[in-house]
Amino acid sequence: MKCEFCGNEFSNKTNLNSHQKTAKYCLELRNVEVKLYSCGHCKKGFTKIFHLQRHQEMCKTFETNTLLNLKSIENENIELKNEHIIYKKEIENIRLVYEKKLCLKDRIIKKIRIEFDKKMSDKDIIISEQKTRIKELQEEYKNKLEKQNKDLTDRIQSMAEKAIAKPSTVNQNNINQIINNMMPITDAHLQEHIQNLNPLHVQNGASGYAKYALEYPLKDMIVCTDFQRRSCKYKDENGNVISDPEMTKITKRLFSAIKERNEELINEYSAELQAKWRAINVSGNSDMDQGESDAFSTQTNDALEFIMDVLSQKRQASEMADGMRPDLFYGFVRELAAGCYK
Repeated sequence: MKCEFCGNEFSNKTNLNSHQKTAKYCLELRNVEVKLYSCGHCKKGFTKIFHLQRHQEMCKTFETNTLLNLKSIENENIELKNEHIIYKKEIENIRLVYEKKLCLKDRIIKKIRIEFDKKMSDKDIIISEQKTRIKELQEEYKNKLEKQNKDLTDRIQSMAEKAIAKPSTVNQNNINQIINNMMPITDAHLQEHIQNLNPLHVQNGASGYAKYALEYPLKDMIVCTDFQRRSCKYKDENGNVISDPEMTKITKRLFSAIKERNEELINEYSAELQAKWRAINVSGNSDMDQGESDAFSTQTNDALEFIMDVLSQKRQASEMADGMRPDLFYGFVRELAAGCYK
């Protein structure tokens, strides 16, 4: 059934009559004065007393919950306020700790700056000392090279004079007489003189090795019979006379005997040269002007090349112990032949 005033539909007459008597919006459409029962909590109006009573039960519960909620919010606010106070204290403590750390940092930076300034001052002194030391090493190295070159030149000139003054071969009778008076060259004899090989022999290269041989293991025990061909004679372990064209056999025996001692001395000499070279390069040549830098580079390159020559000498001496003929071999036999030429 449909209400003729507001148009709402209902399932039966009873519901329709109840609607027309109690529905506020329907009564207002008919301009019928409505008696309302107001809620004491929220002031909301109702047309029936039981509707008001039902509403008041709910409204009172809502009000109670609202009060509880307000109380809970108030408690939360108090807790938040207390937490805020705690956080504020913690922040203040952190700020104090941070300020102490900043103060400590400033003191450390100041101390480091003072130490750094002192080290920079010491660095300038060290650089100055290193420059002086570099010049001393350069001069020492230059003098040493000049002395070695002079000694070698004098020796070559002396050998050349001897070679010119004497014939390339000697009287066979004299040779036989000299050989008869010579002692045999044994391996034990060669081993006995190994310790006489010293760093100076090694540093002088071919002439140094020849000087060692002529002064120690081969002294008065070998004779050169033909200087131009580097031919020599000596006695072996059994007293047999050995003819050694180009001195290949005696050279192999000699360098086989001194191989370990020679490598030991060369390694020591090479390490010493490399230490000096590193000391020069580490000294800090960045403060040099262009002229000093160029001179420094030239000297260090020369020193490095000299080190490589020493290491090459070690290799060649080892090859001679195996019977090979590197460049060192020819210089050595020339010096040896000149020294034992009668």
